[in-house]
Amino acid sequence: MPDPSPAANLAESLSRWTLAFGWRDRAAFLCGDDAFTHAEVHRGVGHAAGMLRARGVRPGDRVVIALPGSMEFVWAFLGAVRIGAIALLADPEASMLPPGEVAICAPGRHGAVITPAELVTGMTRAAVPPAHPVLPGTPAFAQYGAMYAHADPETSFLAMEPFGLRENDVLFSVPKTYDPVGLRNTVFLPLYTGASAVLDSGRRSIAGVAERVRRHRASVLLSSSAFLTRLAAEASHEPFWPLRIAVSQGAPPPVRAEEWLGCPVLTP
Repeated sequence: MPDPSPAANLAESLSRWTLAFGWRDRAAFLCGDDAFTHAEVHRGVGHAAGMLRARGVRPGDRVVIALPGSMEFVWAFLGAVRIGAIALLADPEASMLPPGEVAICAPGRHGAVITPAELVTGMTRAAVPPAHPVLPGTPAFAQYGAMYAHADPETSFLAMEPFGLRENDVLFSVPKTYDPVGLRNTVFLPLYTGASAVLDSGRRSIAGVAERVRRHRASVLLSSSAFLTRLAAEASHEPFWPLRIAVSQGAPPPVRAEEWLGCPVLTP
């Protein structure tokens, strides 16, 4: 059996992937009017990891992340993973935590709660710790009863390869980041492809999604089958320009989904 290695750490491997393909200066995330490059993402992850370490988080500790889709979510999630902690994804609207907070829950200690503002402030003073050595099967994150290892996200990415994601694609995911499917769509896919993704916590109404797709000029819509079923039930429709493709995850899309969206709809 191989020894644990920093190279197997999910956060470290994503950072090395960026360096290997020269994506440092490419946009990784679009959040409102702000754009964050791949280099800014990984630099922030390192400082978030240092901030969590300074607050007492150690390898194997659980870090509950109850945040909407935001850069703070990305930094807190991958920061926890970088130091070998297990990130627990929580719906911020259903969580018993105060809205918009990161809760650090370590075994044997009282959990501390960190707000997004405290996270960002702490990152400015934190040193970047080395990536914690792990095996590919070491738990990295979880939601409810499902546990995901450090190597799992790459498997998810490989499953999406046949759809031909491009470096200049802008991804918009209907499933949100606290859902494992939304996490893959919004966080892992852009960091594995050099593309960019829209970080957005707004309601997933038909009109709302169409407006944000247009605002950010998203080229790929990663949709749940339930959303496409709702789309099919709308009395009126308008193509979601400038989409290049849509991916229906789950049940096959309604027959006329391509007409409603104005682009091909692919099914995994």
